[in-house]
Amino acid sequence: MSSETHVTHALPSSYQMAWWARFARLWRRPTFGLAVLILVLLVVVAILAPALAPHDPIKQNLGNPLAPFSAEHWLGTDDLGRDVFSRLLWGARPTFVGSLIAVTTTCILGLSWGLISGYVGGWVDIALMRVADAVLVFPGIVLALAMVSAMGPSLLSTMIAVGLVFSPHLARVVRAGVLTVQYRDYVSITKMFGLPAHHRVLRHILPNVMPTAMVQLTLMAGFSVLAQTGLNFLGLGVPNPNPSWGSSVAETFRYIVIDPFAPLVPGLCIVATVLAIYRVGDELRDLLDVDR
Repeated sequence: MSSETHVTHALPSSYQMAWWARFARLWRRPTFGLAVLILVLLVVVAILAPALAPHDPIKQNLGNPLAPFSAEHWLGTDDLGRDVFSRLLWGARPTFVGSLIAVTTTCILGLSWGLISGYVGGWVDIALMRVADAVLVFPGIVLALAMVSAMGPSLLSTMIAVGLVFSPHLARVVRAGVLTVQYRDYVSITKMFGLPAHHRVLRHILPNVMPTAMVQLTLMAGFSVLAQTGLNFLGLGVPNPNPSWGSSVAETFRYIVIDPFAPLVPGLCIVATVLAIYRVGDELRDLLDVDR
């Protein structure tokens, strides 16, 4: 039996049983189930928006602006006569895709950044952390706006910019976790068995820093929804007349005096999505916490 197999099999079976018991308990909490349901609905709506939307989301009907709720227009129409419900359904797609782009960018850069910095140490650690400090000096949204202006406004460039801006936050959290666990006995013993550094990092250090990293990633996922909304509100991100929740807030804000409740529906969609992400992230933190 190889040394790698010996170390891997040293993990007691009671740990796997406790992990599955903890996972089963998640579904006994109503708020967790509700949060998962909201996120699943968001994904389903994002995928099936063309089939679910009763009207063309960009088709204007200037003869029927600001129509009230009706059987034809479930949430009425906007100032250009476009169906609000259809635009909300289509707006879920850039919300989901944009958040996925931002979190993926942050995860790839932040995890690699933090793991290398914390494990290698020395001048590499100092150089990488000074770069992180330099990025963190600037306000996140301002830096994202500058990057979007340089790359051109689009959903891809906007969310990559958001992911780049917040990757140093994740890198610092991961680095702190690496410095905490890399000298523990179960990590040090892998050196005695002659296991390579990448095995030690990926199989022993990374799982122990993931609970904290997961919290940061869920915070960033929620913030990416808010950042996307704000940037779309400013006209950056999803180009007009394509629908997005941020542009829906901006469009309804123009006639808020006439219809004060118009921004309420897209606003509630944004709030519900962000709270659901945070709730799921909180439970995943407890689930992945290997020290508990």
